Amino acid sequence: MKTILKTPLRILGILCATLSLINCSSDDSGETITEFNITSINPETGMVGTQVTLTGSNFPSEASAIDISFGGTMANIISASSTEIITSVPEGGSSGEVEVVANGFAKVAPSNFTVLSELVANTVQNLEAPQTGGQGQPIGGPFTKFSFATGAVTDSETDWDIAFRGTTIAVNGGVATGTAEEPVRNGNAGIAIENGIFSDLTSAAGITYLQDADGSFAVPQGSDEGWYNYNPATFTVTPIPGKILVIRTHDGYYAKVEILSYYRDAPAQPDAFMDESRVYTFNYVYNPNQGETSL
Repeated sequence: MKTILKTPLRILGILCATLSLINCSSDDSGETITEFNITSINPETGMVGTQVTLTGSNFPSEASAIDISFGGTMANIISASSTEIITSVPEGGSSGEVEVVANGFAKVAPSNFTVLSELVANTVQNLEAPQTGGQGQPIGGPFTKFSFATGAVTDSETDWDIAFRGTTIAVNGGVATGTAEEPVRNGNAGIAIENGIFSDLTSAAGITYLQDADGSFAVPQGSDEGWYNYNPATFTVTPIPGKILVIRTHDGYYAKVEILSYYRDAPAQPDAFMDESRVYTFNYVYNPNQGETSL
């Protein structure tokens, strides 16, 4: 009878021990450590330095007990608790799995993380936009086309976003306006003029974009109608402060432009008789990430 009673108790003990090991391990001191779980990662995209929160259960509360990597590159831990780890995208991190290693376990977040490219911020100086005619004569001459992807003037028939001739700005979207020697539009670019401070406009979302149309450009022409003011007393063209051009590029990316000057070398007080006009200087910010609207 003793043998019959002892065997079930021994089997029961083995089962209990096995079940406890499913979600636990032991450190060198024999202390039981519970396996952690990751239930979410937020956000799932971001640039280097973006703060990222991992939510779950049974995380170590000491940051020093946790290793996190983005695409194999180790990241710093900002804070940790049993249910939340806050980290940031490391320099050199790449898109892919976010792995957490702690207490002898290794887990990956339920969703991959996409590391976005940095915004491109630059100043274009002395972009020449000559024209022929004027002062009662028919205006002509080719437009100077610009690509935000390359940050340069381009001769491409397709890979351009905006184009300049005199005070006129064309966009690679819409249809021909009927203007002499205008570029062929074959993209889906759009443009809007927003009012505000250039650095404060941080998103291209929620904006209505216009395209060039038969008989009119999306950027209005004429003094005080679009981006500039013409002073008949000094014969000078001056960008209107606070006018920001927001552009959806020909291939669906986003940029913003602040025109600084219409004269070569951007003089503070341009002289219409001494300073060469039809030469643009402007700041721009371009987001090289498809579908991302932050600026």
